[in-house]
Amino acid sequence: MQIILQLHGTLAQTVMLYFLVVGLWGLFEYARGGELGGNIGGAFVIGQGLVVVQVLLGLIILAGGFRAISTHYLYGISAIISLPFAWSYMRSRHPRQGLLIYSLVALWIFGLAIRGMVTA
Repeated sequence: MQIILQLHGTLAQTVMLYFLVVGLWGLFEYARGGELGGNIGGAFVIGQGLVVVQVLLGLIILAGGFRAISTHYLYGISAIISLPFAWSYMRSRHPRQGLLIYSLVALWIFGLAIRGMVTA
């Protein structure tokens, strides 16, 4: 179980830094007049995959009998549903709007990762 705990902690830092970089990259591209494209869209998908793995590791830890404060779980749930919710809202919008919203959601997940680590 110690390895799972360590992976969960390390992956939390990875998720935090990853979404900071992707969010800033998206805002930079938006400021340059860019639209949501394959490169940054793929980065968002990879980030969502990281969050899914993070939540799965957390569920393994929870099943192993370890508990965190309840807000920790709220941050994890919020992180895993944020991008799919944004996708459902933005799928019929202009790609430029999508880039801005996804970039802001990435920074939101960055903040959730920070809060999740603080409450762990």
